[in-house]
Formats: sequence, C-alpha cells, structure tokens
Amino acid sequence: MAVACAFVMAQAEASAGYYHSLLGKTGQALKDAVHALTKNHTKLSYSSLWYYYYETDYMPSNRNQVWDMYSNNQYFFGTQGNAVSGMNKEHSFPKSWWGGSSGKDAYSDLYHVIPADAKANSARGNLPFGDVASIDWDNGSAKRGTPRSGQGGGSSKVFEPDNEYKGDFARIYFYMASCYQDYDWATKTMLTNYNDDWRTLNTWSIELLLRWARQDPVSEKERNRNDAVQKYQNNRNPFVDNPDLMEYIWGNKVGTGFVEGGEDPGPGPGPDPQPTDVATLISPTQGTILEFGDVVVGDSATLTLYVRGEHFTSPLTLKCYLNQYTMFSLSTTSIDTTALNSLEGYPLEVTYKPTSLGEHKAKILFSGGGMATSVGIQLRATGVESVIIYDPVTGDVNGDGTVDISDVNIIINLMLGKASEEEFEGDINGDGDVDISDVNAVINIMLGK
Repeated sequence: MAVACAFVMAQAEASAGYYHSLLGKTGQALKDAVHALTKNHTKLSYSSLWYYYYETDYMPSNRNQVWDMYSNNQYFFGTQGNAVSGMNKEHSFPKSWWGGSSGKDAYSDLYHVIPADAKANSARGNLPFGDVASIDWDNGSAKRGTPRSGQGGGSSKVFEPDNEYKGDFARIYFYMASCYQDYDWATKTMLTNYNDDWRTLNTWSIELLLRWARQDPVSEKERNRNDAVQKYQNNRNPFVDNPDLMEYIWGNKVGTGFVEGGEDPGPGPGPDPQPTDVATLISPTQGTILEFGDVVVGDSATLTLYVRGEHFTSPLTLKCYLNQYTMFSLSTTSIDTTALNSLEGYPLEVTYKPTSLGEHKAKILFSGGGMATSVGIQLRATGVESVIIYDPVTGDVNGDGTVDISDVNIIINLMLGKASEEEFEGDINGDGDVDISDVNAVINIMLGK
C-alpha cells in the first residue's frame, strides 16, 4: 500500500501574479474565478493528514502542542504522522453536506479538515455554525444549543466556536463555498446549490459569516496556516490573503471590480495594476518539496502538481535528475504555452516507484519558456517493506484515551446508522469508508495484532 503526501517547502506568501485572474471581476464572475484558481490542487491522502498537522497546526509557544480551535484542552504531538489521542480529524465543513464521498477532493482538504478535541467534535456532529441562543453544551471554548432567531436553516441546534476563531471558520467557509461550488449539496442548512444561487451560501449564513469575519480579522495564525497548507496542497485560501474579497462577492462591495491591495477602480472590469510581460512560473515555486512518504518497494504512488504561469512564449522544459532520479517519473517533459498560461494550469503527474529500501531523493528542474532563471523543486520518498495502515491510538474512536469494547460499539452503531458519521472517526484503516474492516481493525488492536 502506498501512502503519498505532498510536502511543499518555500514561500511565505502568494507568488507574484497569483491573483491576477481575479482583478476587475465582480459578483458571480469573481466567485467563478476564485473557484477556477483554487480547485486544481494536489489531493492529499486522508489517512496521512496527521502527518501534515505537525507542520500546519502547532502552537507558536510550543512546537509540540497541537493548536485546537474546538477546546482549551492541551494536546501534544508524538512521532510525526501519529494521531493524537483524544483528538479527531474534524471536517469543519461537514462531509455529510456533500454526501460524505471520500472520493471528492474536499474530503481531505487541509483548509477545512482540522485537528479537534474528540468530545467537542462529538458534540458538534454535523450541525451548522451559528449564534447560540440557549446553551445545552459548553466546554469553555465552543458551545452548542438552539440558534438565534433567523439562523440554523431549519436545524434545531447550532455550534458556536470561540470568538477567537469565528473569523477563521468564516474564511474557511468562504473558501469551501468557492473552491467546491460545483458540488451538489446534500444538506442545505447553510448552503444552496450553485445553479439555484451562485452565491452557494444562503442568506442567513452569509450574514452570519460576514459578521464573524468582520469582528475577527485575519490573524497571524491564519496567515501562517495558509502558508503551511499551500506547502502541501499547492493552492491558497484567497480570503486570508485578501480579507476584503468576501465583500466583493457577498458583502458591501458587490458590483465593484475586485482590486488587490489598492483603491477600488469602480464598477466593471479594471486594468491590471501591475502589468508585466515577463514569463513567470506562479506555481510551483523554488524550493518546493513533493513528499511521497512511505511506499512499498515494487508498488508506486503518484501525486499531481499543477504547473501554472503567465506570459510564457515558448514551452516549459522539465527534467528529473540527481540522486535516485530513476525511481521518479514525470507524465511529460515539456508543457506548451496554452496549458501553462491557462488559469487551470497543467496537471503534472509525478510517480515514485521504489526499487530498493531506504530514503530516496531527486529534483525536477523547470527551465526555458522565456523565464529569466530556472526553478527547481525537490522530491522525497522512502521505500519500505510494508506499511502500517493504522496506529494503535487511532482505535480510540470516542477519544476517552483507551481502546476497548466501547470503540467497537461505536463503529457498529455507525454501520447501523445509529450515530452521526461526523461524531467519530470510525474510519480506522483510512480507506475512506466505515465498514466491517474497521471493526476488525479495532479488534486486532485490542488483541495486540
């Protein structure tokens, strides 16, 4: 079994030209442009998300402490990649809202799947966010209860995060409602399908999220996390980089052409404030690292890296070289200007097939096309004899710190439809489904197998 993870090192902000495609656009056209900009990214493995959390969700005061936005409890990382007991991988934008399919990119999108206190995750379930009018659960940070009048979208209860994180979640929701606007939403408490209303978010949720985002401006935490997630997914949350973007799509600047970091140009399309005709590789950037993780010798793993630029006048040349480069292969060694200069970019597939045990490295060099200098990224992977597909801690489904019959009962109830799939991480073996194989996994853990 191959466990591939995309690990990107380098830049601490959006590269030059990253947001050029949004400039001057308004309303639906602007939201469509955000969708096109963000949708094509490296898809991560859901089972490997704990590997990334060690880089995206640590407390600045203590590199070993997990930053939890659902509770004030203190949790600490172990060996990178291992789950933290008492915590879940929480779909802050519930997976049941799009039908729960693990085959969709949103299922493992780091921008909304966060490490969270298991008990708070259980209390939240798949409830919409909202302002709580009457509390029935409170952990000193988040709370749950009946919604304020006009909120909830028909749900009898809502979940309200701490004031410190309301803006964070609002901007996550703006990203999700744009990046995945083409999904057919199964739950409409906060959403409407794009063909019915291009805004994707319904009226009450727009009012709520705009208010939360205005009251809780972008924090250093969000900016740092945006940078860190881009290092893995090769895309960014535009609503963190451009806090006013929400106003142009849903708020008080609707009808005004979007401008990045400057004065409004007035209604209608406006000129690019930073015109350039220099060939520029927008992504990936110099120093990027594509990390495949552990892959069984003889097996293979493939990651997709979207290559995008602007003003290229001739094809971009790609070369894989150095160290164990023969174990890595590219889907092409040349990208034409049409694909390269497009908003979608070119989906470059990079495949790793180890022929021996141990750590393996290589580089990809991007050159030509009119660029002033070449761009290099690194490839890293490890060939192994076998892969452990679950960690003993993962069997702690209910987050009580132990793996016992209660965890088995929870999974059985999930399979029988007696519990919300959002309440517990029943997918023990990381295959994207909760089924009898997960029950067997927990039993084997309990038996020491």
